Amino acid sequence: MLCNWVFQGNVVEKRVTDLTLDEFFSYGPQKATDEIDDHSCTLAEAFQKVNPCLGFNIELKFDDYVVYEQEYLIHVLQVMLKVVYENAQERSVLFSSFQLNVVLMMKKLQHQYSVYFLTNGGNETYDDVRMNSLEEAKNLAISGGLDGVVSEVKGIFRNSVVREIKESNLSLLTYGKLK
Repeated sequence: MLCNWVFQGNVVEKRVTDLTLDEFFSYGPQKATDEIDDHSCTLAEAFQKVNPCLGFNIELKFDDYVVYEQEYLIHVLQVMLKVVYENAQERSVLFSSFQLNVVLMMKKLQHQYSVYFLTNGGNETYDDVRMNSLEEAKNLAISGGLDGVVSEVKGIFRNSVVREIKESNLSLLTYGKLK
């Protein structure tokens, strides 16, 4: 996904995943006393400022059109895990992603937090066929030792695999609107 904005007086067009931290924080509301909207924050700030009774679903977003090297994924996930370990305390945390390689790597790197594979349940078509089917998501979660599947809610209603997910001791979470 490309985004355009003005950074230090210049119009910038970059993939969101290629933004530097300074560029990211320059986009949208800033830390100013007269701002009505809240500013962007780091994951550590989110842990510190959100009520500790609330859990976090950290969706691991990576560009669908980029093939990431394993070393890069490991580095990014380890940096994120360091922030979570230092700030989550007793808070419930789970990780989820549409990217199978990302969730598999996150599961290998740690066992303290649950990891879920995201699918749209067949409501849209993606280049990666593994993201297009609740059945495929279930199979991938089982084979990868994941904790469950997160599916778009409409994909649940027209699919008979829900019982199989339950029988496989996987958790099934949903997102989206019923209407």
